Amino acid sequence: MSMFEIHGGFTGLAASSRVRLARNLKGYPFRLTDAQHQEIADKVFATLQSNPTIGPEFEKKQIIPRSTEASQLVEEHLISPELAQNGGWLIVSKDGGVSIMVGEEDHLRLQVIGTGLCPKECLETANRIAALIEAALPFAYDERLGYLTACPTNVGTGLRASIMLHLPMLTATNSMSRMVGYAGSRGCAVRGAYGEGSKAVGGFYQISNQVTLGASAAELTDKLVETATTIIDAEKKAREQVRSQNEAGLRDRIYRAAGTLRSAYLIETAEAIQCISDVLIGLQMGMLSGIDPQKLYTLEQRIRPAMLTGAPQERDQKRAAMLREAAQNIRFA
Repeated sequence: MSMFEIHGGFTGLAASSRVRLARNLKGYPFRLTDAQHQEIADKVFATLQSNPTIGPEFEKKQIIPRSTEASQLVEEHLISPELAQNGGWLIVSKDGGVSIMVGEEDHLRLQVIGTGLCPKECLETANRIAALIEAALPFAYDERLGYLTACPTNVGTGLRASIMLHLPMLTATNSMSRMVGYAGSRGCAVRGAYGEGSKAVGGFYQISNQVTLGASAAELTDKLVETATTIIDAEKKAREQVRSQNEAGLRDRIYRAAGTLRSAYLIETAEAIQCISDVLIGLQMGMLSGIDPQKLYTLEQRIRPAMLTGAPQERDQKRAAMLREAAQNIRFA
């Protein structure tokens, strides 16, 4: 097991959890030059390297604006689209569980990712790494307001905790607007898989805290987990409702999706993601077996255009080959 590997429950419905802490170094202006970005990246990396236990786990890389690597790192959720567009630095653990962006809106965006429903565990790891950095490089902090950030909406905890949920049946039954309203009443936001401004493809949504001030990071994370659990329960009920109305039709859709993954020679991204979504429903509802849902969640990221090289048809062929290999052991129940 990798040092920063974190696993949570609800793996059939919660793809992953992520905690991001916005932090700024004391003594630096909020708007930095490229040279200052590099200086901060070097200092943070040196601080991590000085710890004999975790130091060897990290590497530092420069993000070249609009490069292929930058696009791939966005697809892997290791950097933001803004950092890919503007460039900066990334300090990342070898397993990808911990990453620190330098050059985004704040000096540091410290991120921890886990599989399943595990934002509390991600927060614990993020706090440990942040404390290690802060001991050597004090953060901008106000006794009354908390951590100071470039954007006022992040002031306080500087926390953005999110959970990637797979909610295809709430989407199909036009119930998502109700869920978005419910989440909003709990101080949470529901967005597409890539955060603000992105669309939900294949029923994948990101739910995150909207409030960062007036509560501790632990309290905000607890509320997010409670909200996500309620939405997961609603998705389960929607699936059972669809099953009770037309089980034969649902089973046919799921079996066809599995068949496509097992046999397609060319497949475009949108169709591939829809098939993965349907197979995930089948696994969660006991209609399919033989593949770990987590493997499919990982594949869903790896088959996107930025992750594959070549002309469009070459990418479609590579994508189909990856899916055939992953799906060969799927069994129909």
